[in-house]
Amino acid sequence: METITVAATRSSGFSLSEMEMLVGSAIVIAVLVWMLLSRVRRDRNQPHA
Repeated sequence: METITVAATRSSGFSLSEMEMLVGSAIVIAVLVWMLLSRVRRDRNQPHA
């Protein structure tokens, strides 16, 4: 948790581990949003379900 606060307050470039954490979290968020949207679309296409 300490690395997140340090990365948020520092204005210089990120280190490799911080970039990996940012990319990993972004991918996880993108997958969750995609699953949510596909589920909503499926429910909208099948109103009787």
